[in-house]
Amino acid sequence: MSHKRAGAVTTQRFVSNCLLCVPESQAAGYAKAHPQLEQLVHPDSVIGLWAKREWVRRELGDHVQLDDDCIGCYRVYRSLAGWKKSVLGPDRAYELIQMTADRARKLGAYLFGFAAHAKPLTYNGLKPFRFGGYTPGGCLGVLEGAKFWWPTDTDLADGDDYWVCLLNAHLHRFCFFDRRFAFAFKDTYVGAGGLAEFRAGSDGQAEMKDGVLEYLQKAFGDRVVVRNYDKGNVATKKIKNPARRSIKMPYRT
Repeated sequence: MSHKRAGAVTTQRFVSNCLLCVPESQAAGYAKAHPQLEQLVHPDSVIGLWAKREWVRRELGDHVQLDDDCIGCYRVYRSLAGWKKSVLGPDRAYELIQMTADRARKLGAYLFGFAAHAKPLTYNGLKPFRFGGYTPGGCLGVLEGAKFWWPTDTDLADGDDYWVCLLNAHLHRFCFFDRRFAFAFKDTYVGAGGLAEFRAGSDGQAEMKDGVLEYLQKAFGDRVVVRNYDKGNVATKKIKNPARRSIKMPYRT
């Protein structure tokens, strides 16, 4: 999914068989810049990532929603010494998505994804899979029949991934995340175009003022909490979470 980034889309280099989802008024520019990519064009009236995700969900059956600035799909289970050699090729990344979707389907899950961090030090070999919690919106897998949705009456700039993970837990109780792999992205907060256009700032603190946290807490209560960093292990304690959000599921996953 892309917005005002014609010529700057990188995801197709790392994942084969992508559709480029863009607004109608920008389609010609994207077609000129990326002639090799088939387009999925939505009306200009679909504004913002929440509305865009919901439009895509309604249009497609089984699908994965990818950000347009992917810089690789990594094998997180590889040692740090082999970090730069652990990226999957585009065909293998596509196959990984297909296989993960198939596992989720056989389990009866409707939401699937991968690890939250593309860093080997975050990987727990005793827990290669997860059936709840959070996965980043950069790569969200949705299977047909899902009951969850994204509200289209909000102009919030972020929090859409937290929303769907929480709502999925409420409606379907579990999901499927393969934590052996992770998709990495660039310029999440500072890149030109894309979601950055709708953020009030580039440091993430503006999201606190935009009402994302309050919106999520109103819907899901004390399952949405505030903290200053991504905790859990040494590798992520030094990585600040700009929006300072986390979620707690009411059952073990």
